[in-house]
Amino acid sequence: MSEFNAGDQSRRNFLRVLSTTGAFSLMPISFSGVQARESVEAVKHSDFPLKLTELPKRKELDLSPASWIWFPAERILPNSFFHFRKVFRLERPIQSAKGWIQAESRYVLFLNGKRVQFGPAPSDPRYAEADPIDFSKNLKLGENVLGATVVYFGFGDGAWPAGKAGFIFKLELVYQDGEKALVISDENWSVQQAKSWPAGKYKRWYLRALQEEFDNRLYPEGWNDIGFSEDHSWKKAKVFSNEANKTALSSSISDYLYDSGGNQNTQLRERSVPMILEKPINQFQLKEAHTLQWNTSIEEYFDFKTEDAFEADRILEGFSEEVGKWDFEAPQSQSQGLVLSFEMQEHAIGWPYFTINCSEGTIVEMMVQQGHELLKRGGPALINNNFNSWTRFICKEGENQFMTFDYESVKWIQLHIHHAVGSIKISNLGILRRIYDFSSQPIVETSHKGFNQLLEACINTVWNNSHDTIVDCVGRERQQYSGDIGHIIHALHFGFGEAQLPYRFVDTYSQGITLDGFFMDSWPAYDRLNRLAQRQLDLTPWGVLLDHSVGFCYDCWHHYLYTGKKDDLEEAFPRLLRFYDLIKNSIGAEGLLPVENLGVNAIWMDTDSYKADRDKQCAYNLYVAAMLKQALAPLAGEFGFDALQKEMLEISMQLVKSVDAKFYLASEDLLIINLPWIEQDGEKRTCERSLAHWVLGGFVREASKKTVLKELTSLPKRLGRCYPANTIWTYWTLSALGNTEFILKDFDQRWLNMLSVRENNTIQEHWRAEKDTQNQLSHAGIAPFYAAYMCFAGIEVIRPGGSLIRMRPQPATLERLKLAYRTAFGPLEFDCQGTKGNRRLILSIPSGVTLHLEIPSAEQVPSGAEKIDTGQKDIATVRLAGGKVWRIDLLFV
Repeated sequence: MSEFNAGDQSRRNFLRVLSTTGAFSLMPISFSGVQARESVEAVKHSDFPLKLTELPKRKELDLSPASWIWFPAERILPNSFFHFRKVFRLERPIQSAKGWIQAESRYVLFLNGKRVQFGPAPSDPRYAEADPIDFSKNLKLGENVLGATVVYFGFGDGAWPAGKAGFIFKLELVYQDGEKALVISDENWSVQQAKSWPAGKYKRWYLRALQEEFDNRLYPEGWNDIGFSEDHSWKKAKVFSNEANKTALSSSISDYLYDSGGNQNTQLRERSVPMILEKPINQFQLKEAHTLQWNTSIEEYFDFKTEDAFEADRILEGFSEEVGKWDFEAPQSQSQGLVLSFEMQEHAIGWPYFTINCSEGTIVEMMVQQGHELLKRGGPALINNNFNSWTRFICKEGENQFMTFDYESVKWIQLHIHHAVGSIKISNLGILRRIYDFSSQPIVETSHKGFNQLLEACINTVWNNSHDTIVDCVGRERQQYSGDIGHIIHALHFGFGEAQLPYRFVDTYSQGITLDGFFMDSWPAYDRLNRLAQRQLDLTPWGVLLDHSVGFCYDCWHHYLYTGKKDDLEEAFPRLLRFYDLIKNSIGAEGLLPVENLGVNAIWMDTDSYKADRDKQCAYNLYVAAMLKQALAPLAGEFGFDALQKEMLEISMQLVKSVDAKFYLASEDLLIINLPWIEQDGEKRTCERSLAHWVLGGFVREASKKTVLKELTSLPKRLGRCYPANTIWTYWTLSALGNTEFILKDFDQRWLNMLSVRENNTIQEHWRAEKDTQNQLSHAGIAPFYAAYMCFAGIEVIRPGGSLIRMRPQPATLERLKLAYRTAFGPLEFDCQGTKGNRRLILSIPSGVTLHLEIPSAEQVPSGAEKIDTGQKDIATVRLAGGKVWRIDLLFV
C-alpha cells in the first residue's frame, strides 16, 4: 500500500448543502429539419421539486454585507496575481470564527502568515461555490492578519471555462458572551498587484492557464503576517458588486479578453464537498545529476522549445547526499545548466516544493513528469516534454523556500539550475499531496498477487482522481468527464462509502448542458466551449462527445440507485429530459441515430476500436437503447412520469430492432458493425462495446450468448477492443455470461504489464504508454477494482437506496476474495475462501438490507434462508435477511 493510511478516516464536520444547476429554457429545438415537440412538458408535473424558470433559493449562499472586491483597475491582465490583506483586532475570547471565501480564479488563504487552504473548487462561473473557513482555534487575542494570494486566469483553463476576476470574504466572530461581529471583504481591505509574478504571462498549454514564473527577490516578505508595513504599492480595494448572493460573473468588472457582460442570473453557493486535505510527502530520491551545454538562450527555449537549444554535457558521479540534502557547485559557465532528477515512490497529485540555498539571481526551472528514463539509460536530458509542465523560480541571496502555486501530477521532479555562482544546497524536496477527505477507505483483497497489485494501483488512482470533483487526473486536463470517467461513481459509492463527491459530479456536470440539449462532455472546461468554434472552421476532428451525454444518464441513475436521494437530481433530471428530446428527434429515416456529420458533436465510443466512424453506429445505438431502458426510463418512473417512461422504453426497443435489421448477421449469429459496408471494407468487424450493450441491455437472443462469449474470449483480429477506462463493459458482459476466469487472464496479460502499474502504482490511460511522453499514467481506468465487487463477488444494487441487493458470486480460480461493499446501511462484508467444489462464503449483511443470493440450483439452500422462484433453470435465488452473519458452503461455485 502507499504511504496514506488505508484505514477509516474521520470526515470533517462540514455542513452538507445541495448545490444546484440553475435555470434553462425549455423552448423547442430543431434538429435535422425536424421540429421537436416539447416532450419535457411532463416536467411541469406538480410533484416536481423545482420551477425551471428560477434558481432555488434554498441553495443560495448570501454573504451580505460582504462585497465583491478587486484591484482598482480598468483592465485585468490574464495570469495576474494579487495579494489581498486585512488586519483586525480580537479584543476578547471567542466561541467560534467561521465563514466563507470565494475568489476567481484560484486563491491561497493565509492567517497570520500560515497557509490555511487552497481553492475554490472548479465551478461553473454562474454557480460558483464558496469554500468554508473555520478559524475558531486559530485566532489570537490582539492583532490578526488575513491574507489571500489570488490569481485571475483570464485565459480559459481545463477546469475553468471563463469568468471575471473577484474576491469575496465573510467571517463571523461569536464571542464568549454571545455577541457577534463580522470581518468582510469591502473597500477597507488592502490589495497589491503581486510583482513577484509577471502580469499577463502566457498560457502553459491549451488546457492549463497558469505558466508560473516567480521572482523571490520581489516577494514582499511577511506581507500576510503581523508587523508588516504597507508601502505605496498597496492600494485600497475597489468594490465591483454588492450582490453577495451572486458570483463574480455578475459584477461590473471589465472582461477585456472576451468582452463579456455581467450575467445577472448567477448564484453563489456553498461548497458541496469537504475541503481537500494537504499531506506533506518527502519520499524523493535523487536518481541522476548532469550538466547541459546551452546553444541558445535558456529563456528562449522555455518560451518556444527551440530545436537543438542544448546538448547533454556530462553525468555527475559521487555527488554529496545526506538524507533529504544535496550539495553541488554551480557550473563555471553561464551557458551551462545543472540538472537534478528526483523520483518519488509513487505517483501523486499536489504541490511540489523544495528549498535552495544559493546566490542571488540563480534561476531554477522545476519540471514535473509522470514517467522518465534517466539520461544514462538513453532518456532525455530535460523532461520539458509534458505539456510545458514547468515553473520558473528566481532566487534571492541565501535560503529560498519554493512551492508551486497550482498543483501538479508528479512522479518525477527535475530541477534545472542556472546562473548560479558558488555552492548550491538543495533540501526539503517533496510534495504537498492533495487527498480527498474520504469517510472510509476500501477493504478488498484476493489470493491473486497480481490482482492485489492492480487493486492497490486502482486505489491510488482513485486518490489521484478525486479532488473537488471526479477528474481524469491532472497531468493533462484535470476535467470531470462522464462516459468512461463516470464509472468511478461505482468505486466511490461501494468502495469508499462516498456519496458527496458523486453528487457534486452529477450536479456540476449537468450545468454544462448547451442550448441545443446535449451536455458538454466535460464541464467546467474552456476547451469544450472552444471546440464549438473550432468545428465551424474545421480546425479539429474533435467535437463535444455526444456519447458522454449518454453515459451521464447512467451516472445519474447509478448515483440515485446507490443513495435513493431524488433531491440530488432535482436540477440534473430536467436536463436529462432535454437531452432525451434531442435523442428522440435525432433518429433518422432508418430508425437509427447517426454517428457522422453531427455538426459540433462527435462520437467517442472507444475510438481506437474502430477503423471508421460509421462503425460506431451499431454500438452507439445499443448504448442509447440500453441507457433508455436501464437508466432514463427508470428515473422517469421514479419521478412519477409514467407516460414518459413508457415512451422511452418504446424508443429503446425501436432502436434495437433497427440495429438488428442493419447489423445482425444470422450466419454468424452476431452483430457485425460494418455489415452494410463489408464489400467495400473487404472484411467483417465486431467490437466489444456493441456486444456488451447487446448483452447487458437484455437485447441479445438467448441462442446468441454462446457466440458472443466465444467472440469476446477468442479475441479474433476483427474484434475492436475497449481502452482501459471502458473495459468494465466487457467484464460486466463476461460476468453476465458466466466467465470471470477470462478476466483474471486479462489482468495477467494486459493490466499487469502496464508501465504505470509497474512503476507508478496507478492505472494509465491507454494500454501502451511510454516514459517522457504526454501519456497519462494516472487515469480512471480502474476496471479491476469494479470487477472485484461487481463481477467476482457479483454484487448489484436492485432497489434505489440499497435496501435490496442481488449477489451472484463467481470467484473463478480465486481461492480468497474478501471485501467490504459499503451501503447506506453500513458495510456488506464478503469473504469467500477455498477452491471450486469446496468453498466457504461468509456474508455479514447490515440491518435494513435484504440480499438475494444467486447460486447454482444444485447448491443446498442455506438453513434459515428462503428460496425464491424466479423461473431460472440453472440458478437458485435465496433471500438472506440483514442484521446477521451467514456462513454458506458452496460445492458448485
